[in-house]
Amino acid sequence: MTAQPMFTEACLATSICPGSRRDILALLNERLHPALQAIVAAEVASGNRICDAGVDWPDAGSVHVTLDRHFDNRDASAEAVFSLSDDPHYWHADYSTAEKPRHLLIC
Repeated sequence: MTAQPMFTEACLATSICPGSRRDILALLNERLHPALQAIVAAEVASGNRICDAGVDWPDAGSVHVTLDRHFDNRDASAEAVFSLSDDPHYWHADYSTAEKPRHLLIC
């Protein structure tokens, strides 16, 4: 029996083009650090949606995910470090992994 993926199309914002959906879901399910996977799953369960994801930024081999709505530091841990930026040119806050490559969850 094959395990069901943690993330499905229901977690994606409607603004993501159909051609990108499969690639983003693969990143979320297969490459995103488990500590950030858990945070994304909690955010999705509370109604937040993923509006973008990509690879090799900020580090080669890393995954970055952008969520539609702001989140807070309630899920911070040794593996997922919370940082409040609140810079209108960049983003409001992020979680990053402590180990390299550094994965990012941005809102």
